[in-house]
Amino acid sequence: MSYKKSRNQVVNDYIESLDSSIQGLFIAIRDKVLSVSSELDEDIKWKDCLVYSKDKNLIQTVVGKNKISLIFFEGVQINDSYGLLEGDGKKTRTMRIISKDFNASALQEYIKQAITLGAK
Repeated sequence: MSYKKSRNQVVNDYIESLDSSIQGLFIAIRDKVLSVSSELDEDIKWKDCLVYSKDKNLIQTVVGKNKISLIFFEGVQINDSYGLLEGDGKKTRTMRIISKDFNASALQEYIKQAITLGAK
């Protein structure tokens, strides 16, 4: 499957190793994340999680069965006007995505907020 290659070869290897049933959705989500800021760094951490960072970890991407979860490290501080963030932890909130018809506007707004919160 075609996608914009990462500067980090470990990330490219990870994407290419994903099962074809979830790879397209993963790439679509990644494209939306990177469209918000080309300055985000990508790395594979904690075994099999793609983490986006900018000076500190902002978003962790977890691939599950038929879904992808984006965990926002400062999610409790995100203004969730779309009502798509889940969780009741002290800091994190999660957006679960199950199809390519996900709310890209919401995701991009959450990412913008996560970048702003990470800069504080």
